[in-house]
Amino acid sequence: MRAMNTLLLRSWRRIVFRWRRAQLDRELAEELEFHRSLKQKDNSETGLSAEAAAVLTSRQMGNMTVAREDSREMWSFLMLERLWQDGRYALRMFRKNPVFTFVAATSLALGIGGNAAVFSFVNTLLIRPLPYPEPDRLVRITEVYPKAAFAVFREQSHAMDVASVSPGSEFNLTGQGEAVRLFGSPISVNLFSVLGARVAAGRWFERGEDQPGRDGVVILSHSLWSAKFGADPQVLGRMITLNGMSRQLVGVMPSGFSYPSATVQLWIPSRLDPSIMPDYWGGEFTPLIGRLRPSASMEQARSEIPALVSQIRKMFPFPMKRDWNAGATAISLREDVVGDARGKLFVLLSSVGIVLLIACANVASLLLSRATARRREIALRAALGAGRARILRQLLTESILLSVIGGGLGVLLATTALSVIRSVLPPGTPGVANAIIDLQVLGFSATLAVVTGLAFGLAPALSIAKVDLAQSIKTGSQRSTTHAWAQLRSWLIAGEVALTVVLVVAAGLLIKTLYVLSQVNPGFRPEQILTIRMAPNQSLCKERAACIALYGQVVRRAREMTGVSDAAVANTLPMDGRFGSSTIPVDVEGHPKTADFPAPVFWAGAVSPNYLSMMRIPLLAGRAFTDADGPQSAGVLLISASTARRFWPGENAVGKHIKPVFDQQWRTVVGVVGDVRQDNLTGNSPDFIVGSIYMPYPQSVQGNRQLPAAMTLLVKTSADPAKIGSEIRRLAIDQNPNVPIGEVQTMERIVSASIADRRSTMGLFISFGVVAIILAAVGIYGLVSYSVSQRTYEIGLRMAIGATKANVVALILGHSFRVALMGIGAGVIAAILLTRFLSSLLWGVAATDPLTFAAVIALLVGITITASCVPAWRAAQIDPTRSLRVE
Repeated sequence: MRAMNTLLLRSWRRIVFRWRRAQLDRELAEELEFHRSLKQKDNSETGLSAEAAAVLTSRQMGNMTVAREDSREMWSFLMLERLWQDGRYALRMFRKNPVFTFVAATSLALGIGGNAAVFSFVNTLLIRPLPYPEPDRLVRITEVYPKAAFAVFREQSHAMDVASVSPGSEFNLTGQGEAVRLFGSPISVNLFSVLGARVAAGRWFERGEDQPGRDGVVILSHSLWSAKFGADPQVLGRMITLNGMSRQLVGVMPSGFSYPSATVQLWIPSRLDPSIMPDYWGGEFTPLIGRLRPSASMEQARSEIPALVSQIRKMFPFPMKRDWNAGATAISLREDVVGDARGKLFVLLSSVGIVLLIACANVASLLLSRATARRREIALRAALGAGRARILRQLLTESILLSVIGGGLGVLLATTALSVIRSVLPPGTPGVANAIIDLQVLGFSATLAVVTGLAFGLAPALSIAKVDLAQSIKTGSQRSTTHAWAQLRSWLIAGEVALTVVLVVAAGLLIKTLYVLSQVNPGFRPEQILTIRMAPNQSLCKERAACIALYGQVVRRAREMTGVSDAAVANTLPMDGRFGSSTIPVDVEGHPKTADFPAPVFWAGAVSPNYLSMMRIPLLAGRAFTDADGPQSAGVLLISASTARRFWPGENAVGKHIKPVFDQQWRTVVGVVGDVRQDNLTGNSPDFIVGSIYMPYPQSVQGNRQLPAAMTLLVKTSADPAKIGSEIRRLAIDQNPNVPIGEVQTMERIVSASIADRRSTMGLFISFGVVAIILAAVGIYGLVSYSVSQRTYEIGLRMAIGATKANVVALILGHSFRVALMGIGAGVIAAILLTRFLSSLLWGVAATDPLTFAAVIALLVGITITASCVPAWRAAQIDPTRSLRVE
């Protein structure tokens, strides 16, 4: 108890000291002076002179400054006080050297800010648990399945409660003002209960609401509820019209809920009707997710999947491949949600980590240079009684404070970098929109700043803390730095150059990838073409003549517009992934279906007759479509050249026959057209799509056996796109005001958007590379300047015995070249090993492309020359007489 009271009393006195400091300091000075005068009096009485007595007293009393600080420790929290003093002194030093402070803080801000921005996404997607109860028990059953397969899994799985969820489709919302096109997901009625998600208002879907006649319900996202219904709770229970069908609004999901993707705005029950075989077995194949039951493990779930898949394969009413979904298994839902974003996040995190390492090397190099100028200051501090530990603490405090300043600026920079990084990650990834600079990210940034400050500050602090007092005070010699520390500085700069090579090579490979893609022939010409999406309800096309008349009239009126030379319609556009891909299973003449070779799936375009000529897709054989290819005429098709080669190699494909599997009548191939890159410029399409066909719009069908209702109007014009676009939009609305109308876009913009993620990634790497190059240039310049200052005596001596200015320049440049070439060599080796992780982002370019490596080496050599010229010229101007006299 007494010890506790003593501790509390001592703490209270130390707190009170903050308000009585001036008085206590004065009293302490008086007391020390009293003791000194007594000691000097005693020494004088021994017979010493007054001067000798004073000298002896000073030696006996020791360092009065240290004694005063030791006494203060009894009154105050000395550690905090010294830390406060060190911080204030560091800020004064920063203010005294603004150029150094700006360069160092900016370098660190770029490194720490980039890491903070990327970590916010890593934290959201990879670290923070999914926002559901017991998220580690949620799984994704790999591959996709028809509705019938979901029913089997739901009823027969012993390890999981299984739900189905569609990636999504488009819906027309009418009767709520201007008609709008929304993106929604048909789901099983138990999806939300399997996830453990809660509704913000209303209720979940109920059991049985996936049956015909009971499925007229809908749940809205919080954003759609707020934007379209003003967040009015009274709308619950109201009927709204989606795709011409009345549905009751029964619930609203919480803000931030975004499953299965961030683009989903509403959810409807996925209808289960075994009586409609094409939809039940052959409709949209969707992913399945599950929640492990309390007594089940992931291994049990994985072990039961192959048997269920085998059973479902035998139940199909039409032939399926014997290896259909043979590799199906269960993975964690987090792994599925993150998907392709994981690899990109690790690439970005590695890149910003390299930038931070470069910044640390650069600042450490600057501090080592600055250490030389501060040797006399540190020597004086040591002479006044500061121990090595005290000096080290002061120097590390400066480094950490500098890093914290850079970290603060970096956090501000990170807030603006979030939107840039979002454009690199796969669109629609749930949780990406929720990535913010929160307390966890701030904590990470603060920790990173402290660790970074220690990392770059330790070596300079050690180099300067051990000083030769006599030599430093006498001359402040600039040649007092040991060879080991000078060598370390060279190694730091070499490492900085090596890391720069890795980043710049990565940026160069991505630049070349985009250049190669820009030279790719997409199979059509996008110039001077404007597009606008029209999406009437599918019910409009129940009478095929109504849709045929609608789009026929739209095309005719568009052609009559001033400035428009041609117009056409198509159900999908090349490289426009906003509306999905139109595919159908087909029968091909001469290729009978078997269990091993079931019906192939083709991309199926529905187009008006002049679409191909307007897009300048070449006709290679046969004829194009004409207005005579109407709904009552014989069925005709055009096929792509690659399809002709695949199914009729060495034969004339014109006159062959293809039909959708659900049709009775064969359609004749009347022409072969050039290949078009439908999905992207790389030409990579899903493996299950093995061919491409075009159908005249009046004869076309979709997978649901109906005429496509949603179509895109294309017009060719050389006039002002904005003016023509507004006229096109007005024309589309005049045709049917209840039809949602999309945004007018140029075809060139659509093609450009297809590689937007690669362009964004390239932009980030270019930014990283530019920062690295600037830091490397500053580092090389600082190294050479430091070398010149250290070798002034040597250079003066060389010139005194006959060295020319050219010899001096060659000497200085030789040193910088040795360091740079050492870094370039190490960087090339590291780049060869590391750039293979960029393979998924490259196309048409090898990860070890020699031209890119050669260009980067030439660039770094050029930067080395540029950064070394000024210090080398300054070295050549040294006056040997003055330099030798000073030394």
